[in-house]
Amino acid sequence: MTSTASAATTRADDSERAGRFLRRLTLATGGGMFIDGFIFASVAAALAGSAMSRDIGVTSTWSQLISSSTLVGTFFGGLLLGPLTDRVGRKPMFTADLMVFLLCSVLMFFVGAAWQVFVLGLVMGLAVGADYSIGSPLLTEFAPSARRGHYLGILEILWNVGYVVAYLVGYLVNTNWPGAWHVTLAASVVPAVICLIARHGLPESPRWLISKGRRAEAQEVITRELGSSADAEDFAEETQQSTRYRVLLSADYIRRTVFACTFWICIVLPYFALTFFQPTVLKAIGLGGSALAGALLGTVIALLGAGTGWYLVDRVGRRKILVGPMFGCAAALGLVSLGHLLPVWLSTVCFFGYLYSYGIMSILPGIYPDEVFPTSVRTSGVGLASAASRIGAALGTFLLPVSLHHLGLSWSMGFMAAVSLIGGLTAVSWAPETAGRRLTETAHRSASGPRSLDRVAA
Repeated sequence: MTSTASAATTRADDSERAGRFLRRLTLATGGGMFIDGFIFASVAAALAGSAMSRDIGVTSTWSQLISSSTLVGTFFGGLLLGPLTDRVGRKPMFTADLMVFLLCSVLMFFVGAAWQVFVLGLVMGLAVGADYSIGSPLLTEFAPSARRGHYLGILEILWNVGYVVAYLVGYLVNTNWPGAWHVTLAASVVPAVICLIARHGLPESPRWLISKGRRAEAQEVITRELGSSADAEDFAEETQQSTRYRVLLSADYIRRTVFACTFWICIVLPYFALTFFQPTVLKAIGLGGSALAGALLGTVIALLGAGTGWYLVDRVGRRKILVGPMFGCAAALGLVSLGHLLPVWLSTVCFFGYLYSYGIMSILPGIYPDEVFPTSVRTSGVGLASAASRIGAALGTFLLPVSLHHLGLSWSMGFMAAVSLIGGLTAVSWAPETAGRRLTETAHRSASGPRSLDRVAA
C-alpha cells in the first residue's frame, strides 16, 4: 500500500515537473513565433505612416522590396539552416539565430536609408526562417501526443499576438508621434531579449540524440525533464538514422513534402499580402478614413480565429480545421472580389470573415509539417515547407499593390480566392489526420497496412 502511494506521488511529481518544463519550452519556442509576427507587422506599420517614407526616401519600389525582405530572408533561413539543424542539433541553433535577430533589431533604430531597412529585413528574415525550422520541431519532439496540437497551436497564436501587438505599437506611434518610426522598427528588441533569456539552459531534443545514436544522453534528458510522464510516449521506438535531405524527395515522402509546402503557401500567400497592405485594401473596398483602425481590428479578428483553431485542433483534429476554413477563405475573398456589386459594409464583413477563417487554420503550419517528417529530417522538412511558404508570401506581398493599381480590387481578390480554393482542394485530397497519434507513427512511412499515414484521409 505504501509503495503504491509512493509510486503515485512520484508520478504526480514527475507530471508536475514535465508540465513546468513543457510550459517553459512552449514560451521559449513561441517567443520566436511572436517575434516573427512582430517584425512583419512593425515594418508594415512603419511603412503605413508617411514619415518614414519621407525621411529616408522610400519609393514605391523600395516599399515593395522592404515589404517582402523578411519573407525572402525567411526562405533562405528555412531552406539552408533547417538541414544544418538536423546535422548539428536543435539546441545550438536555437540560441544562435535569436542573437542574430537581436543584433539586427538594435541596428534598425539607426537606419538612415531604404536599402538599410531592406538589408536588415533580409538578415532578420534569415534568423526567423531558421527559428521556424528549429523551434516547433524541438517542441514537437518533447510534447505528449494527446496534447501535441495544444502546445504547437500556442506557437501560431503567439505569431498572431506578436502581429497584433506590433501593429498596435505602430498605430499608436503613427497617430501620436509620427516622426518616431525608428521606435516602431526597433521595438522587436524587447521580445528578442525576453526570448533569449527564456531559452537559456534548455536541453537538446532526446529524439534527435537517439537519431544520432546517443541514447544515454537522450535518456538523461528524458528522465530529468519528463520523468515517468514520458513512459506513455514512443521515445523508445525512435531509431538511429542518418540525415539525408533527399529523403524528403523520395517516393516514400514526396507526397508529404508537396502537401506541406502547398497548404502552407495557400494559407500565407493571401494573408501576408492582404494584411501587409490592409489599409490600402480596406480603402479600395471603400472604408475610407477609418482604414488604419479597420486594419487593426482585422488583426484582432485573425487572432480570435487562431484561438478558435487552437481550441479545436486536438478535439476535432487537424483535417477538419484545414478543409472547411480554406474553402471559407475562398468564398469570402470571392465575395470581396464582387465588391462593386455589394455595399461597403458587406464587403468589409466578408473581408473580416476571411481573416477569421484564416485565423482558424493558421495554427496548422506549426503542427502538420512537424508531424509528417521523421526526426532525422524533421527540421529539413519544416524548413523546406517554410521556405516555400515564404516565397509564396513574398510574391503575393510584392505583387498585390501592382495588381491593385493596374487590375483593381476585383481581379486582385479573385486571384487570392483562387489560391485559397487550390488550398482547399489540396486539403481534401491529401490532408491526413494526425491528432492523438504518436510521433513515430505519424512521421515514419509504413510500407503497408491500413494505418499508413498517407492512406488516412479522415
